[in-house]
Amino acid sequence: MATDIVMPNLGFDTQAGQVIEWYKQPGDSIDKGEALALVEADKSNVDLESIASGILLETLVSLGEDIDVGTVIARVGTQAEYVGAATAPTSPSKANASPQPTTDGNRISPVARRIAEANDVDLNRVTGSGTRGRIMREDVEAHITRRATNGAGNIPMALPKVRKAAYEAGIDLATLGIFGRPITLADLDEHRQPTPAPLTAAAPAAPKQPTTNRDDAQAMTLSRMRQTIGRRLVASKQQAPHFYVTGEFDLTDALDQLTERKARVNDLLQYLTVQALLEVPELNATFEEDTVYTYDRVNLAIAVALDAGLMTPVLHKADHYSLAGLAEQTRDLVKRTRAGKLLPGELRGGTFTISNLGVIPQVEHFTAIINPPQVGILAVGTVKQRPVIMNGGFHARHTVHMTLSGDHRVVDGMHLGRFMAAYQAALDHFTR
Repeated sequence: MATDIVMPNLGFDTQAGQVIEWYKQPGDSIDKGEALALVEADKSNVDLESIASGILLETLVSLGEDIDVGTVIARVGTQAEYVGAATAPTSPSKANASPQPTTDGNRISPVARRIAEANDVDLNRVTGSGTRGRIMREDVEAHITRRATNGAGNIPMALPKVRKAAYEAGIDLATLGIFGRPITLADLDEHRQPTPAPLTAAAPAAPKQPTTNRDDAQAMTLSRMRQTIGRRLVASKQQAPHFYVTGEFDLTDALDQLTERKARVNDLLQYLTVQALLEVPELNATFEEDTVYTYDRVNLAIAVALDAGLMTPVLHKADHYSLAGLAEQTRDLVKRTRAGKLLPGELRGGTFTISNLGVIPQVEHFTAIINPPQVGILAVGTVKQRPVIMNGGFHARHTVHMTLSGDHRVVDGMHLGRFMAAYQAALDHFTR
């Protein structure tokens, strides 16, 4: 029996994603755990792995199309199912539903069929380039392009849901100037026409003048990732009353041990964070729909800066690792984050976030905005030599300033203070 492959949930508030590349085509064999497609969500690109071994029977969505989470996007089955689908006769009901090619053995992908139906394409005139002569999306799009070039006029391609949205918004698809590929809902958003003012409205005011001279400025639309980050952080600051506590920690003795333990200072800070969370579980929590969930495990989200924005991949069960194990796992996680090779599960499920700007020497300390639905985030500044009073005298010691942000709806200053104390205790234990 065929196995459905669905659009994964790539984050706790992700509603949809897009397939931006298929690694396999119908008829190709695939192993369980092998990458099937590259999927884009609001804040990431991840490889979608197949959950079954067999033959890719069909792909059900177009590249670049917004697909709701949980929608079936492909099916994997047996060789017999693939051959059976290729040779099965067309039922009368299916024949009446949409035009089908008459050549024996030809098939059509579901996406190609939907595009053909939406654009009045006679499939008998389309030559398939897929396996066993299967008509693919590219074949239908090429036919529409040729039809436009041969004098039929520029005919925009769009799925029925896009045409419906355009009709409701009063948008003429032909005016968008997009031909040769299907128009998406994102295209409509970018070209959405303003609602005309009523005839009885007062004369429009003079256009607002820019506050700066933009003659030498370069305009850049925010990426989808940055727009999502902006929405979430604004919501976090509006909904969660932030409370902050800052502490300074002396790492001098600990740094002497890191070389022999083959770890870096960032690995140590993450390890100590996990130990502190085990002592103060109130901060290892999420707050959703007026309910607080505290966790025995620590799923540590690590803020990683990319050119396109900030991502927070999650190291699940971070409390199960030693310092060396945590160092190895987090380095691999950060490396794959920057390479766009994360798995869907590595972008959700975080219970606490650590954000480290210590790589920039000028950042002494900073405050970070909580990543909902979590209730806390730790902001780490740079580690550097600072004057410290010890035994009545000044000494140069390597210290770090850290600021803990808490959601005051769930935790208060005592919880944040206890975390700082637990962090110091874990540091003292490490250096003994």
